Amino acid sequence: MTDLLRRRFLTLVGLAVAALGLAAPADAQWSGGRSRSAQTLTVDLLDVGQGDAILVRSPEGKTALIDAGPTRDGAVQALRRKGIESIDLVVVTHHHLDHHGGMEAVIREFRPKYFLATNSSHTSKSYLKLLQTVKSENTTAVVPTAKPRRIELGSVTLTVLPQPPEDPKEENDNSIGIRIQYGGFSMLTTGDSEPPSRQWWAANCPELMRDCSVLKLAHHGSHNGTDAALLDLVRPEMAVVSLGKGNSYGHPHSETLDLLRRTQIPLVRTDEWGTITLVSDGETWNLVSSALARRRAPRGDAVVAGGASESGSSRASSRRR
Repeated sequence: MTDLLRRRFLTLVGLAVAALGLAAPADAQWSGGRSRSAQTLTVDLLDVGQGDAILVRSPEGKTALIDAGPTRDGAVQALRRKGIESIDLVVVTHHHLDHHGGMEAVIREFRPKYFLATNSSHTSKSYLKLLQTVKSENTTAVVPTAKPRRIELGSVTLTVLPQPPEDPKEENDNSIGIRIQYGGFSMLTTGDSEPPSRQWWAANCPELMRDCSVLKLAHHGSHNGTDAALLDLVRPEMAVVSLGKGNSYGHPHSETLDLLRRTQIPLVRTDEWGTITLVSDGETWNLVSSALARRRAPRGDAVVAGGASESGSSRASSRRR
């Protein structure tokens, strides 16, 4: 990564506005004349095994992919099954293979306009090959900075958290953090962040982490990916996690599961449910999973079975308790 890429990021929002046809902010009030289906944000935690791949689709049809799982073709196949034909923005939260393994194929297949990643010194042959693909496909590469940045996909806002100082020894702590916001619904994802980077964010931008509807657990449910201080700040109604069934790391760790039980936060896992789909109209949000509705009890009104699809449902709000 070069200084030129850093400068490019400073103009990312302006470029995105011009290229993606952006309009309403995330907290826009919708008119009664628009149908509910036309107002829906969809977030999919794609089932890619022991890795992360999060697909964000705005009501206007703009798309972002945050990470691409561990295997070359897994993310592409999952995206095809979702009917995806193009992607506006791809993000690699950090330079570990379980987050960028499928990104080269995604870029070749869907030709995204922008590629967001850090300029961390941690690298590998596979990551360098990915950067060569970014260049050869004429994808605009950008990097996060020490200030938060807003990327708008139509009426959905992705706020990139300010980047903590680089950790040359622990790549997990170089992860990119993103808050997804659509009206009263929000979701926080922080890659594989560990306590040092999360503590830095809590000290420097707590307002960007506070009161999120859904928390994507960092580091696949590892004991170092979630702690009581984080949950107290984020106060999620539900947690989700992406991991492989029977993985060799023992994810999710018992410490994480015990913490979620004590704080009464429901957990939904890709190793149990496959791809996890969340939808929101900006006022309410739903977990689309008939199996979840049948088998997992709700916490308060956070996950409630109802309707023909037996989806979990909750009222989106900027403050909950």
